[in-house]
Amino acid sequence: MDRVIDARPAKRRRLLLWGGGGLLVMVALVVLVSGLGRSRVRVGTAKVTIGTVARGLFKEFIPITGTVQPIKTVFLDAVQGGTVEERFLEDGTPVEIGTPILRLGNQQFQMDAINREAQLLDQQNNLRNTRLNMDQQTNTWRQQLVQLDYYMKQIERTWRLNQGLIAKGLVAQQEHDRSQEEFQLAQDRRKLLIANIRNDSLFRRTQEGQIASSLALIQDNLEFLHRTLENLTLRSPIKGTLSGLRAEIGQTIAQGARIAQIDVLDAFKVRARIPEHYVTRVSAGLRGTFLHGGQEHTIEVFKIYPEVSNGEFDVDLRFVDAAPADIRRGQTFQVRLQLSEDMEAVMLPRGPFFQDTGGQWVYVLDAEGTATKRDVKLGRQNPDMYEVLEGLQPGDRVVTSRYVQFNDADELIQ
Repeated sequence: MDRVIDARPAKRRRLLLWGGGGLLVMVALVVLVSGLGRSRVRVGTAKVTIGTVARGLFKEFIPITGTVQPIKTVFLDAVQGGTVEERFLEDGTPVEIGTPILRLGNQQFQMDAINREAQLLDQQNNLRNTRLNMDQQTNTWRQQLVQLDYYMKQIERTWRLNQGLIAKGLVAQQEHDRSQEEFQLAQDRRKLLIANIRNDSLFRRTQEGQIASSLALIQDNLEFLHRTLENLTLRSPIKGTLSGLRAEIGQTIAQGARIAQIDVLDAFKVRARIPEHYVTRVSAGLRGTFLHGGQEHTIEVFKIYPEVSNGEFDVDLRFVDAAPADIRRGQTFQVRLQLSEDMEAVMLPRGPFFQDTGGQWVYVLDAEGTATKRDVKLGRQNPDMYEVLEGLQPGDRVVTSRYVQFNDADELIQ
């Protein structure tokens, strides 16, 4: 007997089968599409360097190499050229102010100096003779005045006497008038002589000032000439230690040539060269530290040389406290020069990744060990740390080794 078969269960099974398969296909497509949109690189943990972001005091400093030098050095140059005739000292000899170091000979210069001295002495003698002649002229005027006054007294007495005698008719009128005219003439001559003496006095005062100035100038020239001749003997201008003496007997030294230097070894300074892009950041008072003998010593910038050579400029640093007792000239130290005050900041350890990304992004690891790209913003830096301004938090773990081998992948997986 035939039985009617219900087709609904089979139909339901087919629908479920087709629906489940379609769902699986859709899920696979989603996974495939998401996988195609992100590139991954498998990396061994041992092949990368991991740095942990932390919060702490950020010290902005630059490492520089400093060389110990005497606190003061005076260079000795040849003021006058010549041939070395005598060398009095050797390198390393302590010297006092005025200690002779070597003597130069220059016959042509010495002959010129002798001729010049003779000319100056000639001028000096001429001026002194001029002043002597002026003195003699003044004495002549005074003698004439004395003689004239004596003559006036005589003719005045004669005239007064004739005045008394003419009233008694004892002297002729002509004699009386002659004596009176002689007296008046003598008075006029005296007035003229007084005027001449006054003018001579004014002229003499002017001339004496000019002569005195000229004599003083000639004397200065003579003293300068003597000092110039003395410059042929090189002497120490300060108390210190002689070094760098480069002169041998018979050697010709050109004018202005560097011959030696005097070092003051009572104290020391440290000279360092700094890259020129820090020139606006370096100022007097900045401090640095270095290790010597197991102790940290502090030095500070006190002089900046503005000249830039080979992309660097020089600075001088002095010891804030007492300098180490065992340092010597020429020693070098690795100095950490601090450019700003210590500030609390989020910091990321330095690494070569910066060369590949310019500090624009980093790979940050999650809890499963997958490293994902993340945009960041870095600020100041020192040889150990970068200052993190945006994109990272304390505790984040960042790949700090080179990124070039990752081909700019979106994710790094183990």
